[in-house]
Amino acid sequence: MTKATTKTWPSFVTKDLGDSPEDDAEMQRRWEAYEREMKAIIASGSAHQDEDGWWVDTATGELIGPDPEIERPWTDEDFARAKRTPMVLPEAIAKLRRARGPARTKEAISIRLDMDLVEKLRASGPGWQSRVNDALREWLEKNAA
Repeated sequence: MTKATTKTWPSFVTKDLGDSPEDDAEMQRRWEAYEREMKAIIASGSAHQDEDGWWVDTATGELIGPDPEIERPWTDEDFARAKRTPMVLPEAIAKLRRARGPARTKEAISIRLDMDLVEKLRASGPGWQSRVNDALREWLEKNAA
C-alpha cells in the first residue's frame, strides 16, 4: 500500500511581527526565504500561474501561493516612489467627491434656546432641525427690512 505524500509549500507569514526594526529585519529574512523557494518551484516548471496571479501545482492543481513579486514587502525606495491616490487615479477621486453630494449649503452653529422649546422641537420627530431652519427662513423673509 502506497501512502499519499503532501507537499509543504513555501509560506510568507508575518502576522506575529510588529513594527520594530528587528521585526522589519525578520520580515525581510522570511521574505527572502519565501522568494528563493518560490522562484525555485517556478523555475522547475512544476507550477503555473492562474488567472488571479496565484501559483498552482500543475500536477495536482493545489494552490501554492501568490506571486512573490506581489507579496514582496515594501522597501524604503518603494515608499519613496509611491504616489498618493489622487495623483494616480484623479478620475476615481473626482467621482467619489461628486458622489458625496452637492457642496455644503448649511453650517453647524451653536445657539442657546429655552430647554422646554428644545424638548418640544425634538419631540416633534425626525427632521426637527430642518423644520427650525424653514421656520427661521420664513420669519426672515417676512420681517427682513
